[in-house]
Amino acid sequence: MSKTKPCIEAYHEMEERYAMLEIRFFDKNQSLQINNAVVNAIKEFEVSPDIVVEHNSDNQDEGIYIIEFHDDYDKESGEFFEKIIKDLKIGQCTM
Repeated sequence: MSKTKPCIEAYHEMEERYAMLEIRFFDKNQSLQINNAVVNAIKEFEVSPDIVVEHNSDNQDEGIYIIEFHDDYDKESGEFFEKIIKDLKIGQCTM
């Protein structure tokens, strides 16, 4: 029996002028997809969010992208995060 890989997952959090999107990946291909979506969104919206990529200590192919906006007075993060989620088709999982 083959094991199906999980789909990319996202978690969003906002508080006053702070916004954060965490995107969990489960293989190298998903990590590359996330990286491309983030790079494209940065180019389109001309923003500079803080980005951290943490890899799972047990499996370096798995991890999480953490994208943060601090002092987001103009709410730039909203459309930026929506583009990433749409480009990654998060919410539509096919295995």
